[in-house]
Amino acid sequence: MRRLFRRLLLISRRPVHRFRLLRCVAAGHVLVAHHGIQRSGTNYLLQCLLSLRVPVINAAEPAGTVPRHKHFRWQREKETIPGFIRHQYNNELGVDCVAGLNAAAGYPAGTRHLVIRKQEAAWLASILNWGLRCGWFANKKAGLAEAPALLADYRAYNHFWQLLADREPEQVQIVDLEELVEEPRRLLSVLRNVGVAFDERGFTGVFDEVPKSPRGRLRPVTAEDIEAVYRDAKEAAGTAIPVPV
Repeated sequence: MRRLFRRLLLISRRPVHRFRLLRCVAAGHVLVAHHGIQRSGTNYLLQCLLSLRVPVINAAEPAGTVPRHKHFRWQREKETIPGFIRHQYNNELGVDCVAGLNAAAGYPAGTRHLVIRKQEAAWLASILNWGLRCGWFANKKAGLAEAPALLADYRAYNHFWQLLADREPEQVQIVDLEELVEEPRRLLSVLRNVGVAFDERGFTGVFDEVPKSPRGRLRPVTAEDIEAVYRDAKEAAGTAIPVPV
């Protein structure tokens, strides 16, 4: 227990959060780490998990280069990380199993992993609009020019987690954002699949607002813009972005 306390001290500097995690471990509860590439619904997933009183070990956000970050790029193909965010997420870690990931992140053995995934075209529009708000691109045209790089990152990120979920489904589950929003109680079945306890009393999956997703935010990149991105890639034939293998 002393070793676990030291590990949780590194994971969370917030005494209340750390105490709750320790209490859950002492009671034999399974901890959960949540993951997802930016703009995939990670904040919504976290709100759902906390509403269900699930102990989320990486609820706090360290730097993106720290393995405990929800957006951490575990894929071995680090060149897929776009240049304009490489300083935020570049790293030299690569793992092939959940045990290795838990060890690298300093998570207790047996930590379960839930990964939120947004449909690709919807994600591309969202990340481009987010990038414009964050100043990644000078303008909309410059952002759309980076669509192939962003898609390569999205595909590499989710490919890594899909492989782990296929190999170790009792440890890793993929949650599709669109399905979760349509029916939030799907999350209860996902948690049961990985043996995580929860308290569903009062849970609806409906919140007034999700952090970093204000209802009135501007969306200059539209669905029509994204359709044009895919159409241009198809017409360019040889420059279409392959799914990582």
